[in-house]
Amino acid sequence: MHLSPALPMDRRLPSGESIAVNLNAPQVTDEAGVPFPLGEMLSDTNGGAIYRVPADGWLAAKVLRGGPSPHMTARLKGMLQLNNSELRKVTAWPTALLYPKDSDEPIGFLMPLVRGRFPISTLSSPKGQLARFPNADWRFLVRVSTNLARAFNAVIKAGCIVGNVNPANILVGQDASVILTGCDTFQIDMIDSVVGEAAQVTLLAPELQDKPFGGLVRSVNHDNFALAVLIFQLLFAGRHPFAGRYLGDGDMPISRAIAEFRFPYGSRRSVHMMEPPPKTPSLSIVGPELAALFDRAFGKPAVKGGRPSAREWMAALSRLEQSLKPCRANASHWHHTATSCPWCRLSSDDGAASSFLAEEVLFGEHADFETLWREAEALDPPGEAPNVLDLDSAPSEAALAVRRKGNLAHLAAGGIGLGLITLGIFTKIEAIHPMWFIGAGILAFFVTHGLFDTEDDEAAIRRRLERGKLKWEAAEAEWTLRASSEEFSRQKTLLQELRDSWDQLPALRNRRHEELKDNHWALQRNRYLDGYRIAEARIEALTTERQIFLASYGIETAADIDIKRFHAIPGLSNRLLESLLAWRTSIERDFIYAPTLPIDPADTARVDQELRTEKRRLESQMRSGLASLKHVRNEIEAARRTLKGPTEEAYRYYAQAQIDAAVLS
Repeated sequence: MHLSPALPMDRRLPSGESIAVNLNAPQVTDEAGVPFPLGEMLSDTNGGAIYRVPADGWLAAKVLRGGPSPHMTARLKGMLQLNNSELRKVTAWPTALLYPKDSDEPIGFLMPLVRGRFPISTLSSPKGQLARFPNADWRFLVRVSTNLARAFNAVIKAGCIVGNVNPANILVGQDASVILTGCDTFQIDMIDSVVGEAAQVTLLAPELQDKPFGGLVRSVNHDNFALAVLIFQLLFAGRHPFAGRYLGDGDMPISRAIAEFRFPYGSRRSVHMMEPPPKTPSLSIVGPELAALFDRAFGKPAVKGGRPSAREWMAALSRLEQSLKPCRANASHWHHTATSCPWCRLSSDDGAASSFLAEEVLFGEHADFETLWREAEALDPPGEAPNVLDLDSAPSEAALAVRRKGNLAHLAAGGIGLGLITLGIFTKIEAIHPMWFIGAGILAFFVTHGLFDTEDDEAAIRRRLERGKLKWEAAEAEWTLRASSEEFSRQKTLLQELRDSWDQLPALRNRRHEELKDNHWALQRNRYLDGYRIAEARIEALTTERQIFLASYGIETAADIDIKRFHAIPGLSNRLLESLLAWRTSIERDFIYAPTLPIDPADTARVDQELRTEKRRLESQMRSGLASLKHVRNEIEAARRTLKGPTEEAYRYYAQAQIDAAVLS
């Protein structure tokens, strides 16, 4: 998709187009008093009516209601003085004044006729985005946000304040450029000091909530709040930054959350007892710089000034765009280079985020799965680990010396003791009683045995056995963990599972297309209901604030209205649910099933896109799995080289200690 910072005002009319004079239009003149015919009426609002200009198909004329007044005259003339090239790039700025006949007080003005654009709310609505900007990805939304900030900055530099920020007056082109319309409602510092008209409540700064607007002075800081809200809605798929789940008692409508600074995505969300809606990306997807700007924009300290300016947003968003990269699993998913792809995670969550994104644009097939698989299949396992237990050991000389010493002790003690006892039994010496010889023999046994004591030597051998056992157990555990081929086999099994999934893709595609045929009626009905947007309907009990709250929970069209989904949204009344269901039912009555119609190409494309995404996911996992398999193999071989010697040494020490201990027994 081509992205442009601004749309040039091409004045060429489409071939064959002509604009007729509208005889019912008001009679106006130019500054010289020459009659200025008006053409078709394009819109009619409380502020005035807008007409085509037959003399120039790229101009429009706005005729204000209420007739000329000194204040309006000063405003319009002041706007002409402020006109500059930067404003002309990003706004439908007045270019000349129109007058009623025989009057020198202007009643209207000429401005560029903006063509081929849609309100910014279309882009911040996932379904509206898919319908009007089918090739828009997140990178496109970042560029639109940058151009929106650029437009605000141009107005502020000219000495004006947007004031009554209305998304319907912010128009976006297919090249991501932004044009601000409704410029006659801007607050001009050199003319205006107050503005009496309220902006959309969901775009009002906290300090403006529930305030009377008569005599209320607007400031650039108020515009900065509205700008931050609009940028957030663009980057977070239409979610309003203050639409969330309140963990306290009572309801928390958007206006109250704004007034109480309850930003559910910010660093203080736990303090404010708020949670974002489910299936919404976290604030981290925009990177730390923009996350900090949002925290500043929606925090209490910024009431007295300090909300991020349009210029700050321009710079930060430009840096964000430079840090984006396409997802390896889905080329239409752009995300911050420091994070994993949030859109893949959300899309896998019950499909809830599929409408957050553009329809996938293919940049050629990545047919390298087979190559990767063949390389993985040809990668030989590292084989069985070397046997470090096949070691021959003999008793140590120290152990044998202890055993000989012990044997000698037994032999000497036994010989001396036995000799004395025998002498006592068989001697006939009358002066010495035989029992003295027997007692002397027993005493000599223990004394002689003590002279050849080996207890300390045996204890030392047992301690060596205990140390050897501990050392071997640690070495054996590390050897088993790092040198065995089990991890290689496990990684190879995971790759085989990927291969099996890859082989099943054709059957999966056939099955999914058969499901489209089976669900033909439901898909037709759902598409029919999807054509009716809640924001464009007149539904009892539905305010603009509630409509935006519903959109933040993914309910945008009649197809989204479901009792279960509705009850998952906090703070909505049963009366509103009944009104929404009644509206949906009234639409369903007009649905006519056409069984002969072929499957909608959009449904077929959606299934094929999901399969392409799955294909890329498998390719990506095979690529990373192959890299992991190679790494594991290299790690095993390196571990065997470095651990073999220490492991054998630990086993040799332990085996020697065992043999030495066995010698003693």
